[in-house]
Amino acid sequence: MSANLDLIATVDISLDTPISNDANFDNILILGPAPAAPTGEVPSVGVYRSLEELTELGFTATGDGADPVGVAARVAFSQSPRPNRIYVAVIKEVMVEDAPTPEKAVDVLATALGTDGWYCICPVGIEDDEVEEIIQWTETHAKICGYIEDDPDQPIVEPNLYFRSYPVYPKVTEDQLDNDVPAENKYGIAAAMAVKAMNYHAGEETWALKSLATVTPSKLSSTFMNKLSAANISYVVTVASKNVTMGGKVNGGEWIDVIRFRDWLQNDMQVRVVNLFIVNPKIPYIDNGIGLIDNQMRASLKDGQKYGGIAPTEYDKDGNAIPGYTTSVPLAADITSTQKASRILKDCGFAARLAGAIHLAEIKGNLTYERLS
Repeated sequence: MSANLDLIATVDISLDTPISNDANFDNILILGPAPAAPTGEVPSVGVYRSLEELTELGFTATGDGADPVGVAARVAFSQSPRPNRIYVAVIKEVMVEDAPTPEKAVDVLATALGTDGWYCICPVGIEDDEVEEIIQWTETHAKICGYIEDDPDQPIVEPNLYFRSYPVYPKVTEDQLDNDVPAENKYGIAAAMAVKAMNYHAGEETWALKSLATVTPSKLSSTFMNKLSAANISYVVTVASKNVTMGGKVNGGEWIDVIRFRDWLQNDMQVRVVNLFIVNPKIPYIDNGIGLIDNQMRASLKDGQKYGGIAPTEYDKDGNAIPGYTTSVPLAADITSTQKASRILKDCGFAARLAGAIHLAEIKGNLTYERLS
């Protein structure tokens, strides 16, 4: 470039690069013991795009003595559509007082937080007391956990306590012995449920009525199914020749899809507002600047409508509009000089109607010989 151009015109261009969004709400993290017979160096936290990548490290996925992680990964990759990738965190043995001792599962999870891209924890081959610790750990993070609950009368954790973990019943019959449960159900049913549901964008899905591959459906009495539903435990049964999930709630009783959508919306709105501050030299503390923040809130909520998590504008029988969401921000004239001097904008808020989902339709009608009006 000729330097003489600067004699007539100078142009300086800066790049206002927005922050990247590393949060992900689509992928599972299988957490379990390292392979019994490793054939390579198994990373503490790995990303895998095929089952072969795991079996090459020594994870056995089929047959007697298969590794829990290998079975869970096989079930996950068997779903249609198959996941683009899964994450695996392995519990290895460490030396404690010159004796090999398995790592604590929650310590492995803490390490896994350093790897972006996963959302749903699926513990396999882990004792119930450690599963309980994983459930408690998950409650304090923006993650969810799918775990096996094989006895509603003696659950790992009591129902209605935790809102980020969902239990799934694995047995084919209610009186089946633990040793007779198919490996795919014992280790892979919660992972299969997550892979199937998280194939959809947050807000587009429900975790009930999803058809799962390789999972053996349960044959349960109506009384026992009511017991599972009362305890917020999901299960798989055959409906019209399809093996589908029933339930779809977290232990605390909320729908799993609502928890996932809330996490997505919180992250999306947060990233939008932060980017607003990053890419602009200043957001003035006047109505115009406050309006820019309101615009970002509305943009996030509008996307929430697009993905089906937030209801669209609807109308009552009189034609009155019922908006899907509303936002509120203060007027600059109503803000004290002390608050303006703090450079913190408070009292921004929104309200949005969840779109929800229909799992059951009750239809009543009658047949008559009379003429219909």
